[in-house]
Amino acid sequence: MKTSKNIQFLVYLTIMLILLSIIPEVSFAAKDSSDDGKGNQNKYMREDARNSSNNKTGDTGGTGNFTADKERLQNNFSIKDRNRTSEQKQEKNQLREELQVNQQEYKEAKGEFLKIRNLVRAGKLDPNSKETLNATKLYLNSSINYMIAHLSNVKSNVAYSNGNGTDEKAIAVAEKIKLLEAEKAKIANASSQEELLVVIRSVSGVWNNAEKTSIESAGQTVSERIGEFIEKSENLSKQFRTEVDDLNETGVNTTDLDTKLASYNFYMKSAKENKEAADAIYSGENVTRKDMEKANGYLRQSLSDINTANNIIRQILNELKEYETENGKETGVEDNQKTALNNTENITGTNNSSIITDSPESGKNVSYGNGKSHSSGNGAGTFTKKL
Repeated sequence: MKTSKNIQFLVYLTIMLILLSIIPEVSFAAKDSSDDGKGNQNKYMREDARNSSNNKTGDTGGTGNFTADKERLQNNFSIKDRNRTSEQKQEKNQLREELQVNQQEYKEAKGEFLKIRNLVRAGKLDPNSKETLNATKLYLNSSINYMIAHLSNVKSNVAYSNGNGTDEKAIAVAEKIKLLEAEKAKIANASSQEELLVVIRSVSGVWNNAEKTSIESAGQTVSERIGEFIEKSENLSKQFRTEVDDLNETGVNTTDLDTKLASYNFYMKSAKENKEAADAIYSGENVTRKDMEKANGYLRQSLSDINTANNIIRQILNELKEYETENGKETGVEDNQKTALNNTENITGTNNSSIITDSPESGKNVSYGNGKSHSSGNGAGTFTKKL
């Protein structure tokens, strides 16, 4: 009879591990690579009004107007916007620290839980013992705390987003957090493994729904940032066109520059089309995980196009700078270069890093960037694994 109960309990433990394998392993880089000076796309994703205002290009009425517009935009960057950005950074830092603490506690609790399972499997520990029950409760609580920390980060990202329906999404995530908090109370009152298994199934359902919201919100946030950059790039292209035409009028052969500019416009058009394809999916009804994976693929391609366009911008700017140096003519290229590269690096990164979003421990990783894609399997899925 005892053997039968042990087997039954081992089944419970196995179910627990399977159901809770959906927990996100890491939602931020350990040291947050966006702060290491490498221009990670995550930095762009986590800052909103500051980058939009500081880097926005003006109308294309020549270098003088460009500089004046830039100064005007910088002067219009209000104290309120600065405070909002500062508050967001502080909140993100706090959430990141809390997430890392909960991640560590989750790992430790899971390790102890696995030890208990092995002892029960070996017949060295009674599955109904207080030690077993406490270890299980600790594992469940740490799992839920980790989920809540993760969703709190998602809610913050949504709240600071400028996209449509952000209030509704933030409320939806907040509701999921409340549901998880309620499950913690049930864990405290549980007196058997059977009761805990009921809680686990409930938590699994809440998390599955929350994870979908998380991935969708992250994708829409990335799409929003891409849209902001594409809008700026259109003005930037016109500015380049003006400067190249000015050179051509002085007798300079601008064939190579014309080709590069056409190539730049081609990749930016492709980036825009891929973004719009992703948006069409996100805005649809009854969107499935498979649909979101397809949308994420469009965003990855959009970012790849932008990265290519970024490299072309560098080439164009370097050539314009050479003409400026050779002819002793002030074209404003140096000032434009700083602004242009700020615009592109904020979203693509100088080291081809990927935009980082949430991914579950189950290996259902979602990546935006070069060289990484969705994967499946058991391994620790992380934001740093380049939704």
